[in-house]
Amino acid sequence: MKNLLSSVTMTAFTFSLLLIPETAVSVPNSKIMGHRWLVSAIKNNRSPSGYLDLKNCKLDKNISDLPPDRRTYRISFDDNFAYDPENGNLSTIMNILYQQTKELGGTPILMSRPATIILTSKPATDFISYQIVMTHNEKTMMQLYKCSWDKAVFLWKPQLARFAR
Repeated sequence: MKNLLSSVTMTAFTFSLLLIPETAVSVPNSKIMGHRWLVSAIKNNRSPSGYLDLKNCKLDKNISDLPPDRRTYRISFDDNFAYDPENGNLSTIMNILYQQTKELGGTPILMSRPATIILTSKPATDFISYQIVMTHNEKTMMQLYKCSWDKAVFLWKPQLARFAR
């Protein structure tokens, strides 16, 4: 009986060792849950991407005639990111075309404005800042949102490529 138990234990242990590498690679991309995870991903050349849900963000400043935006936007740290080792801040800049419809005289028209998005993550904060800046008719407009990591920011590290066996 002791030999059978030992054999079963050894077989289970060997089987689990064989499965660990397979399971580790096949797990979906890991979600980034805060600033230190984001910095770690950037430093290891695993630039995250995902989306940001503005309906779960707090509008901190609004220097514009635009109503608060409650849409969801794709975000990425693939290009234009900067890490400041002195204060630990990490930021990325994305250029988008901000589009909205506005009614003029009862007729909806599409307005397209170039916009710059600045995402900033700082140590010891539980949010990421989302700032959108637009210039239209010689007027600069800006909205600043604070988005909590747990409710509004959804970033994942890219999955490692699987090597042929």
